Amino acid sequence: MRPCSIRALAAVAVAAAFVSLIPACGGGGGGGPDPSAQQAFPFPVTQRASGLVVPWGMAFLPDGRLLVTERLGRMQLFDVSGQSLGAISGVPPVLSSGQGGLLDVVLDPAFASNRRIYFSFAEADPANPALNGTAVGRAVLDPDARALSGVTVIWRQLPKVASSAHFGSRLVFDRSGHLFVTLGDRLLDGERGFAQDPTRGHGKVMRITTDGAPAPGNPAWGVAGALPEVWTLGHRNVQGAALHPSTGELWTSEHGAQGGDEINRLRAGANYGWPLASRSQEYETLTPVGPASLPGMEDPLWVWETITGSPWTGGAKSSIAPAGIAFYTGSAMPQWQGNLFVTALAGRALWRLTLDGDRVTSQERLLAQLNERLRDVEVGPDGALYLLAESGRVLRFGP
Repeated sequence: MRPCSIRALAAVAVAAAFVSLIPACGGGGGGGPDPSAQQAFPFPVTQRASGLVVPWGMAFLPDGRLLVTERLGRMQLFDVSGQSLGAISGVPPVLSSGQGGLLDVVLDPAFASNRRIYFSFAEADPANPALNGTAVGRAVLDPDARALSGVTVIWRQLPKVASSAHFGSRLVFDRSGHLFVTLGDRLLDGERGFAQDPTRGHGKVMRITTDGAPAPGNPAWGVAGALPEVWTLGHRNVQGAALHPSTGELWTSEHGAQGGDEINRLRAGANYGWPLASRSQEYETLTPVGPASLPGMEDPLWVWETITGSPWTGGAKSSIAPAGIAFYTGSAMPQWQGNLFVTALAGRALWRLTLDGDRVTSQERLLAQLNERLRDVEVGPDGALYLLAESGRVLRFGP
């Protein structure tokens, strides 16, 4: 299908006191609120925790307590009121450099019985510390949720390379109990084409078992040496992922270069284009990376070319830098049931996308007044949205 792009939205001046709603692929509508205006939020925003150092991922425990990863290599525990209970011991060393560090965390589907958690992180090569890659660890969280034991690295991205960027990496379990691992292309200009190479672990989404083996049912690529854990290829840097609540399909957010940030619905064995097809432009030359679309490659469901939705001319693209995403499945805000929420770093806001099947029908830019780089979003046990801000805060957004 052809994607709906913000470029297709006509921009008008907005001076309203409320966040604006933009019709998708239609006329009218500005691109979002004036950050200088005092505008009302549709629901209260409260700070639940602070003092974190570049928080990256979070997971709610069954009792409502919250695990939060910090990129520097620490995992913290918060009680249901947001009070810090301190750092969890036993987290293995991570490479905290550039965009690397301790990244996402997720509970095993059978956590209630096995207490297992999984986490992604940047790992240096012990034989050559100049080289590194994304890795996935598994551990048992003790009954008090204060320590990890039995820490095992179940999967490693290969080959390791000399880069401090584009590690990915979100972790999401599918309905069969297998683990999706999203990965970046590692931002190596001379090697970014390896996102198209199924024999390399760069620019891919992997699907593995809880022991790190290739999951049954993965696609066959028909290429000698293809990695059997590869689910999809042709990705630049996927930092948001969530299962669609109705279909069980994996949806992702993906960083473009300058502009061209995407929402994708992943299908086994599909090619998502990077770097051969993209709606972004090169940072240095401001020229298109490639054609917007190519035969045999999947078009994104949604594309951001500018933050505000205004038309752009050559050299004027800007990126929202999408990060964590979540489908709203709670009951506290029923009018948002099934909507997709997308956090943004450069865009410093939370985007709400309304959907009709796999078609985005409208978007709403929320919380821009906070001026926060938002990294992740989760639906909490109380039905509110919980957000991680890079300033070190956990925010609650809901009634």
